[in-house]
Amino acid sequence: MPLEKRAWDVMDTNFETVTPETPLKEACLILSGKSREKKGILGLVVMRASGEYLGLLTIKEILKYLDFLANKLKREGKAEDWETYLSGPDKDGSWVTVNDIMISYDVFARPNQGLFELIRIMEENDLEVIPVADGGKIIGVIQPLGLLRGLIA
Repeated sequence: MPLEKRAWDVMDTNFETVTPETPLKEACLILSGKSREKKGILGLVVMRASGEYLGLLTIKEILKYLDFLANKLKREGKAEDWETYLSGPDKDGSWVTVNDIMISYDVFARPNQGLFELIRIMEENDLEVIPVADGGKIIGVIQPLGLLRGLIA
């Protein structure tokens, strides 16, 4: 029954991670599903190589950044467009990194939290992805599709 389901029932334990140094271009390829088999993810967990959780990089944050960048370049009267700017001086797209755009969330789900409580937390914090932490370690992520599946299954 949906009312009895918990975070551990709907979390994705096979989540994608990146480091803060990952080029934005590479992170976008992961999110789009073009560089991996997994498709339909809304965010990436950002961790140091040591495994320390730092935050999330979501599609929403990337779009906000691109909108900010386009408006900034327009205000400055620069002829270059945002795509040229993102390519950077070396034209390989590596100069804008995940660290430039990621957001640090101090909001986590606990494995035993109920689905409706998770929905409330995600709504109140305007989250499209919420990490699930146990003992200070990220053990999974919850996305809206997982919640929907949990509610109808």
